[in-house]
Amino acid sequence: MEAQLQFFKVFTDNPTKGNPAACALLSHWPDLDVLQAIASEAEQVVTAFIVPVADAPNQYQIRWFSCSQEINLCGHGTLAAAALVRELKGEGCYQFLSQHGDLEVTASFAALQMVLPQWLPCPETQTELPPALLACQSIDYFQTRDLVLVLADEQAVQQFQPDFTLIQQLEQHALIISAFSPPDSYVLRYFAPRIGINEDIATGSAQCSLAPYWFKKIGRTEFKVRQLSLIDASFSVAINTQQLHLKAQAVNLPHLTRPIATIA
Repeated sequence: MEAQLQFFKVFTDNPTKGNPAACALLSHWPDLDVLQAIASEAEQVVTAFIVPVADAPNQYQIRWFSCSQEINLCGHGTLAAAALVRELKGEGCYQFLSQHGDLEVTASFAALQMVLPQWLPCPETQTELPPALLACQSIDYFQTRDLVLVLADEQAVQQFQPDFTLIQQLEQHALIISAFSPPDSYVLRYFAPRIGINEDIATGSAQCSLAPYWFKKIGRTEFKVRQLSLIDASFSVAINTQQLHLKAQAVNLPHLTRPIATIA
């Protein structure tokens, strides 16, 4: 089959900012090693692949890959996929189905709004912090898929110095650090060296853990979110007892589009 690999910047409408991702629409699933080779060659934080679901025009199977391995539930990769479908089919509500959960994106030309699951802390599986992380002087911590450290303020998040060797040894998928930023925001940084991403620029899936926590802690149902990485990225989240909505934008980089070699 012939396909095109398209490139996007997500969590921004400015092609010089945001989190990079690649995406390809395929007719069927090739072997795992083929998908991994394409993602490795793309050299993006995440490459998403989507395949249409038969007899369901607005549904797609989706898988996500870093440069080194397949990963689970990638928010910004899903937004890149929704941006690609929006270009091909126009505005609409699209569902992306995966082994790790299903995501729904309402795609208008003004914005992309994604429904995410809420990940609540698991007290039964809570582990003690490694001694090296105790030096961070966190005011709270919990774990979901990821280990989350809550720091005193935005400055502490900004000044945090990650030890990637230590973080790579954690049992959890990634390390998130976060703090409330009055009056209506929270900030974060996201470290996932286990999947080949030392520090992510902007992370949709992190909000599955953070938005429910800050909702319970602060009592707000809407937050502005800033990820304090080297490249500006921002978005917003709205939460209620039933659903978590993330609102962002994505921009295509058509000059980078390239064909994928024939896949059997």
